[in-house]
Amino acid sequence: MKRFTAFLLAIMLVFSVTFVFSGSTVSEKINPTLNISAKNISYEMSDLLYGAFLEDISYTADGGLVSNLVNNNSFEYESHKTAGWAIDVEAHEVLNVDGLNENNTHYLKVTVDGEGTIKNNGYTELYDYKTYKPNYKKQLIADMGFKKGEIYDFSAYFKNIDFEGTLTLSLQANGNKEKYQFNLDGCDDWTKISLQIMSDVTADGAMLLSIEGEGTFYMDFASLVSTNSFGYDSDEWKYVSLRTDLYDALAELSPKFIRFPGGCFAESNSLENLYNWKSTLGPLENREQSGNLWRDDVNGRYYINTNSMGYHEYFTLCESLGAEPIPVVNSGIISQSRSDYNVKFSEYNSGKITEEEWQQYLDTIALRPVTPEFDAYVQDILDLIEYANGDKATTWGAIRAENGHEDPFNMKYIAIGNENWGNVYWRNFDAVYKAVKEKYPNITIITSSGHSGQGEDFDIAWSNVNTNYRDAIVDEHYYTSGGKLFESTDHYDGYERSSAKVMVGEYAPKADGVGTIQTKSNIWAAIENAAFLTGVERNSDVVSMIAYAPTFAKYNAQCWDPNLIWFTSQRVVLTPDYYVRMLFSNNYGTNYISTDFDMEEDGIYQVTTVDTTEQVIYVKLVNSTNRKFRFDINVDGFQNLNNPTVQYMSETFKAACNEVGENLHVAPVQSDLTVSENKVTYDVGTYSVSVIRIPYGENDGSTLYELPETALISPYIPPVVTTVISCAVLAMVLITGAIILGVRISNHKKLKEDNK
Repeated sequence: MKRFTAFLLAIMLVFSVTFVFSGSTVSEKINPTLNISAKNISYEMSDLLYGAFLEDISYTADGGLVSNLVNNNSFEYESHKTAGWAIDVEAHEVLNVDGLNENNTHYLKVTVDGEGTIKNNGYTELYDYKTYKPNYKKQLIADMGFKKGEIYDFSAYFKNIDFEGTLTLSLQANGNKEKYQFNLDGCDDWTKISLQIMSDVTADGAMLLSIEGEGTFYMDFASLVSTNSFGYDSDEWKYVSLRTDLYDALAELSPKFIRFPGGCFAESNSLENLYNWKSTLGPLENREQSGNLWRDDVNGRYYINTNSMGYHEYFTLCESLGAEPIPVVNSGIISQSRSDYNVKFSEYNSGKITEEEWQQYLDTIALRPVTPEFDAYVQDILDLIEYANGDKATTWGAIRAENGHEDPFNMKYIAIGNENWGNVYWRNFDAVYKAVKEKYPNITIITSSGHSGQGEDFDIAWSNVNTNYRDAIVDEHYYTSGGKLFESTDHYDGYERSSAKVMVGEYAPKADGVGTIQTKSNIWAAIENAAFLTGVERNSDVVSMIAYAPTFAKYNAQCWDPNLIWFTSQRVVLTPDYYVRMLFSNNYGTNYISTDFDMEEDGIYQVTTVDTTEQVIYVKLVNSTNRKFRFDINVDGFQNLNNPTVQYMSETFKAACNEVGENLHVAPVQSDLTVSENKVTYDVGTYSVSVIRIPYGENDGSTLYELPETALISPYIPPVVTTVISCAVLAMVLITGAIILGVRISNHKKLKEDNK
């Protein structure tokens, strides 16, 4: 009896701990009803609502989407010419005289007497897990992700001075045995050597060139690309291919637009280095490489852009995904948020600096209209539009055709500036706007509203647009914390319906107090995101586009948190926020429906849309509470309801997330629902995001979006709960043992007394 009592107490302890940490409570059953009527079909939804934003941050392009595994492949990094390389030879140095071409002037000079090695470690991890603390040992660990059985294209340019001997290529990783030996005969001038090599294993490693011989040679522009990468050896992707799993993850979001290349990356930290789209075209070895604003030389984040993900690749990516391109071009101003603009403006406002000094300062951060430099920059923007839309008879249309795309890309939008504000921005914007509209009146221009979704500069932006540029779209950015998006589900309710439209080019919620870095992208953040998006869909007559940011980040090499998609050299980890975007972007209608929802519970959010062409009703329901309830949907005016289904995520713990090296915990699943007399009933789970699809008319549901196959989903248990449960089990064992020992001692004493 005592043993049973102890066991019962222990079990109760386990369940009470789980109860505390999950927040689950038992409540009375409620049966709220959502009434949907065909009479309440309202305005048309934006057909571009959900998109993506790609900026080369956290190894999004180089080291991520771009399939080349070689880091700093042309020795062009400004302060550390051999970043990413480990070179063990008698003598080596980086030179820039008589280089490969005028855009890539630097190259490696190697002098060998016997043996040596040249190794590239790829895009290594930089930090301790879940921190921004530099890990200098990890930065030296090779991190090219080789796959068993995959073949890799190697190429590099060599110039032989007086070297006699051989070079041997290998993929340095445990278990890889294949080697490829070659010499530099005939490489008296710069010569490209190409070969293929296969990996015997799936493992992380390095590209290794082993040298045997004597003498000197030059090396430049190395590349190592999997032949299994997306677009490899295709006419459309003439110069670049993409990492397949990252491309697939992006494609599953079905983005209706893609914003590129920034963000801050579309700008610069000096007028001399303003982003030049023309440098991103043509053969890779001829593209001018550029520094990245996200570099951190002190902590080992050596970040250079090869510009392999150039404008042609960007347009091709958009075409492949069926997305509208939204290029962001500089307004002729360096990144204001990274300059001392606000400080100088405050000094000017207070009289500490004169008008002349203020204007002199502005000329250090911005090109001035009606100057040759500004006019040349505006012409670059006009040339970009011609590259995208001109026929082959135009100058830039012919260059596009030469790069592999004869037909125009039919670009419809262009954004002028990124997170810019103040008179200097509106001065430049007005000049660019007029120049673009004069030559290309059908192009829709997108303008910045600053770096915050509120405040004086934000209000000035909206006033300027509605007064002078009513045909423009306003780009709003906000990164929130403290549950701000929960409070903002009605943010767009009060916007004027006749005002300019909104694009939310960058936004993301941070789940404060729940998770760190990677794990802040958890179910609680996803629920906050989903709740906000119900308000966006409800106001899609105002909000025409929205993009979560950033999209990609490499584990332990992040420049920002949170992120939508995390990846390592081998794996992709999709966050709960990713799955919310996937569900929402693949399941929404052509028209909004105003509904009657009689639920008074706080923390429940819903929006309903209908696709009148495909004949399907979409009901999105977000439950931010720890209570379950049954939910009825009454449908009126839609005939022949067929085979309703729901795609949903529901969790017990707010911290539920997906992490590298663990089983999949959070991902949507699909269930069938029943319909009876035009009523659909659905049981809503705790901490959940649900998309209910109700086909009607001739739609039998067979054409609705199907979830991609995923790994087996296993329950998420927070580490603290696991620890407490382990302690509880241990306590149960100890208590049980103590009881057993006590019983045995008692029995022993009784036996001794009986024997006296």
